[in-house]
Amino acid sequence: MSRLREHRMATPTPETSVPDGEKPVATCPYCDRPFRRERLRDLHVGDEHEEWTDAEREAYEMAVEAESEDLFQYHLKVAGALGATYAVLFLLAVVGFSL
Repeated sequence: MSRLREHRMATPTPETSVPDGEKPVATCPYCDRPFRRERLRDLHVGDEHEEWTDAEREAYEMAVEAESEDLFQYHLKVAGALGATYAVLFLLAVVGFSL
């Protein structure tokens, strides 16, 4: 058995529950785990299960690409916020030391 497989077996899987009155948007076809979004199910199937269909492989690749785009946008927002903070602090220092 591979080390990754042993690690996954040793690591407890968090329990998933759907609140009362809410129906899961997607369910894993292999382990029946519920998900609130189809993209999360696609990522789960690609990461946790070894045998997938071609459609599941394509959905996984699209989900990974979408996650990558979301992460890139997040990085841009963080870089912009840090840049704006630095600019404001710099301007405050210039004004503060010139008085």
